[in-house]
Amino acid sequence: MACALGLLLAALAGPLAAAGVTLTDDRGRTVSLPAAPVRIVSLAPHATEWLAAFGAGPRLVGLDPHSDHPPALRALPRLSAYPAPDVEAIAALRPDLVVLWGAGLRRSALDRLAALGIATFVSEPHGLSGLAESAQRLAPIAGEPERAAQVLAGFRAALAELEARHRAAAPIPVFIQVAQQPLFTVTDRDPLAQALALCGVRNVFAGAPGVSVAVGPEAVLARSPRAVIRVHAAHDAEPWSRLGVLAPGGPMRLVAADPAIARPGPRLPALLGTVCAEIDAGRRAPGNGRPPG
Repeated sequence: MACALGLLLAALAGPLAAAGVTLTDDRGRTVSLPAAPVRIVSLAPHATEWLAAFGAGPRLVGLDPHSDHPPALRALPRLSAYPAPDVEAIAALRPDLVVLWGAGLRRSALDRLAALGIATFVSEPHGLSGLAESAQRLAPIAGEPERAAQVLAGFRAALAELEARHRAAAPIPVFIQVAQQPLFTVTDRDPLAQALALCGVRNVFAGAPGVSVAVGPEAVLARSPRAVIRVHAAHDAEPWSRLGVLAPGGPMRLVAADPAIARPGPRLPALLGTVCAEIDAGRRAPGNGRPPG
């Protein structure tokens, strides 16, 4: 563990060793800065959380509307991020670096910021397996390699512990509900589904085409899930309560996950652990959430 931490520390310290800073973002772009950034705008909620965890919170000067964690950053100015970043508002904050989420990002936005002399870093994690590597590319921005190395080592260890704990468990079929009206789920191409698999569950729409899929309640019930993992804000259990399929009287349990679990950030292991614990409680309760018969 100490050896691995040392290697990670060396990798993180490398980009900041010289007076200038050279980074490589998730699109393979080289980002060169004359010095470590002291004014950072983050337009990606997961990147905001990683940067704060790595120690760059005091250098964040503007955020997208959905960056709501950690709470200490909520008073910062909010900037439009998508579908097109508000370039003028960003420039007014005089940032040394703007971190953007790659999903749906237009090349024209990067070009407009570059024309104003503003450096950009695109964060675009691909899959659960690439999440820590993506965060590691962000880490040198904070300029605290020891802290970043500890955060990343803890993140990897926590996910590995969850996977090891459930490796021998019989997979429980689940429906992952990411939106209610209309009803949407994700396939196993989505990092969220990949993360939930560490809890010893089987996504009943794992092999469906695409990444997110609109489905009907009847299609869900036809696949006989033992639990619905709800990953969005909601005030009721519709349509499942209306259909009478929830435990204790019905065959399915409702597991309400914090919506932030869908964010590829440093809180993922803790939020995932809460869901795993609820799944495990149902696993240990024969007849609770099991199909009748």
